[in-house]
Amino acid sequence: MKNKIKNKKGFTLIELIVSVTIIAVLTVVGVVSYTGTSKKARDGRRVADLEKVRIALELYRQDLGSTYPADGTLTTKLAPKYIQAIPTDPKSGTYTYDQTGTGYTYELGAKMEDLGSTNVAAYSGCGGTCNYKVVSP
Repeated sequence: MKNKIKNKKGFTLIELIVSVTIIAVLTVVGVVSYTGTSKKARDGRRVADLEKVRIALELYRQDLGSTYPADGTLTTKLAPKYIQAIPTDPKSGTYTYDQTGTGYTYELGAKMEDLGSTNVAAYSGCGGTCNYKVVSP
């Protein structure tokens, strides 16, 4: 009699299920981490953009010794002398600028994606959805 030894090649069903599960968990963790990091990066850009506009507004007022530009005139009043170009939101493309009172104050607004990046509750800017605001000093 011959002893037959069977050579099994390949993986068992349990080994395949465990491997696929580990890969799926790692993929989900990576996607969630990437999404959160992307939101924070866009929010960081929003803060930097509004700071650039704020500096341009202060230079404009200091140079002219008067009020801030009227609503809707940022592009014509600030660019290219005080800022190369008015930045746009990295996702929606919308920032708000409101000259308030008699022209001696203003508000810049943006909608942050990460709630940890906000500095105010939602207010009237951005159609009531802005949750980050920069005001004149």
